Amino acid sequence: MFEWLSTREPIIVYLFLYFNALFESIFPPYPSDAFVLVFSFIAGQGHFSPYLVYIVTVIGSICGIMILYCLGKSKGEAIIQFLSRSFLGRIFPMNLIEKARQKFVQRGDLIILLNRFLPGMRAPICFAAGIVKTDSKKVFAYSLASVLIWNLFLVIVGFYVGSTWHEASMFLRNYNIIAALILFAVLIILVVLYFQRR
Repeated sequence: MFEWLSTREPIIVYLFLYFNALFESIFPPYPSDAFVLVFSFIAGQGHFSPYLVYIVTVIGSICGIMILYCLGKSKGEAIIQFLSRSFLGRIFPMNLIEKARQKFVQRGDLIILLNRFLPGMRAPICFAAGIVKTDSKKVFAYSLASVLIWNLFLVIVGFYVGSTWHEASMFLRNYNIIAALILFAVLIILVVLYFQRR
């Protein structure tokens, strides 16, 4: 895969990374971060510019965030009303949505600033900022700060691993061990809680 990617035209790669980041901001299950890591890894081997990888992913992310913010601001209330009347209303009742809205009004600035560090919550946070009519300049500034820090972390990690390939296997092995232990611990806690409730 790395060999195939490294032979693509750079402009195609940068355009892909832009739309990749934009798409992930709107549809959070999409694994944008994995692609950023992969292309940063290849940049570490000298095939692409890590600076351009960083810039296009930042621009794509902030564009996606602002699109979702504008959607929340213009159509958010109508979408919430529709969801409350559908079968999803049982999962997300209006009183729960109202509580979430109040919390966002109180602590919205901090939540927006941290949104890139909350995988799976990025799109809802941007959408919620639009619903509560948070100032667009504030949303842009805080989101940009969050995107700049998070994407810099991804590019540095990918580039470092790519430029020191002999250490990559150790890095990935340790990561997999830690991730597996955390998941195993969470599973045990959930099982214990389940039996306690029973």
